[in-house]
Amino acid sequence: MAEPILDYESFFEGAKNALLELDTLSTEEQRLSLESDRISKAIDSEKKATEDKIADTTAKRLKEITSTYDSEIKKAEEQKRLAEAKKEKAKNKKISERISDETKDLREHIATIKSEIKQEMKNVGIPAFCNTRSYFTFYFPHKFFDYIKILITVVVLFLGLPVLIYKLIPEHKPIYLPFIYFVIVLITGGLYIIIGNLTKARHRDSLMKIRAMRDNIDHDMKRIVLITKDINNDSADDRYDLSSFDNEILAVSDKLSDLNAKRNAAVSDFENNTKKIITDEIRESSREKLESLTGELEMTKKSLSSIADRRSQINLTISDKYESYLGRGFLNTEKIDALQKLITDGEANNISEAIDLYERRQNG
Repeated sequence: MAEPILDYESFFEGAKNALLELDTLSTEEQRLSLESDRISKAIDSEKKATEDKIADTTAKRLKEITSTYDSEIKKAEEQKRLAEAKKEKAKNKKISERISDETKDLREHIATIKSEIKQEMKNVGIPAFCNTRSYFTFYFPHKFFDYIKILITVVVLFLGLPVLIYKLIPEHKPIYLPFIYFVIVLITGGLYIIIGNLTKARHRDSLMKIRAMRDNIDHDMKRIVLITKDINNDSADDRYDLSSFDNEILAVSDKLSDLNAKRNAAVSDFENNTKKIITDEIRESSREKLESLTGELEMTKKSLSSIADRRSQINLTISDKYESYLGRGFLNTEKIDALQKLITDGEANNISEAIDLYERRQNG
């Protein structure tokens, strides 16, 4: 309950002192709050720097450990690759030798037939071009693919070629086509008949004999292809005596397995033991600074709490003791000085009169 003011001088001085103390406490509270934030950020920054250093250091140490093993593992893998390549090369050589050995009789038979064909052609005077697949296809066809080739040739010569020539003629006209066909038939047909008369008609029996010989060559070539395919598909290495290469590959594989096992063991030991030691050492190095900052933060917060309590207490005192008389608008040292002067000078007998007089003068 508000009590009557007996001593205005003391009242006004008390109000001004309370306001000044409140302002000082508020300023100090703000400063301590900012200081508390700064220290908290410094602690967070130090903790982050510590964790970053732990991460960087452990990653670097782990890389140093694994890089040596990785280098040796890479060398072992390269040794294994080279050993496997040497084995494959040796196996391919053995396969080629096997193919050569198992097809030797067939190749010799083919060589004998070719020699006989050459001698037969020489004896009867048959031109060399007659001993070609194309010649026998067009003059002595007897296989399915011979007739397919003849059909394709007819389509190209008597359909494709005339149309092509017709398109290449400037300002071509449809009337040109019959002449183009006539010329092509005349040339190709004439050449076919002339060659036939000079070779097939004169040496038919010899050419039929040569055709039979060429069929024997084709038969032997097919057998060589089948034998080669069977040998290439044979996955067994036993017959090729590659044990020395297998031993080398096995030795390198064992070395590679041993290196990988040692690498894994080194990584496991680092993760389970060394990493913890490094972490503890780095944290210990920053412990003193963190403890100092933490202690400083605790003291700052304690001071801040004390200042905040005192400010709150003064604020309540001002509200209870002075605001009820002066009103919130006059809780200002300059205005309180003005009210105090009005009462001291006798221009007002109490605070209410002083406030009215002050406001009238301020309003003009």
